[in-house]
Amino acid sequence: MKPQLLIVENTRTMRETLRLLLSGEFDCTVAESGEAGLAKMLERPPDLLLSDVNMDGMDGYALCHRVRTEPRLKHIQVAFLSGYPPRLGEPALAQPDIYLLKPAKPPELIAKLHALLRQRPPADSSLVELTPEG
Repeated sequence: MKPQLLIVENTRTMRETLRLLLSGEFDCTVAESGEAGLAKMLERPPDLLLSDVNMDGMDGYALCHRVRTEPRLKHIQVAFLSGYPPRLGEPALAQPDIYLLKPAKPPELIAKLHALLRQRPPADSSLVELTPEG
């Protein structure tokens, strides 16, 4: 089964290019804005988020912050793909796990996304339900 990837990108051409490029390796869902991406994640949390940074409304940093602070989403690994360098001074909870600059070479992008999934923290053991024996 392929890992679930949500692509949040406000440019339709780039969004569809990423979806086509990554669909061989990932089960891709797309969203055109931070708000739409957050709604999709709350409905069906992906394994990984690939987001643009500069978007109207909720930008990538705000979306990342929401993911990090939402209990149902905080396990999601976050990657930014942007044409701009990282912004200085953003809070730690708004920082992605990896930051890639456009244009990213497809093999490098795919490899970095898979590496990010391998770094995923183990599931929260406090969610394991124990039942009494006998």
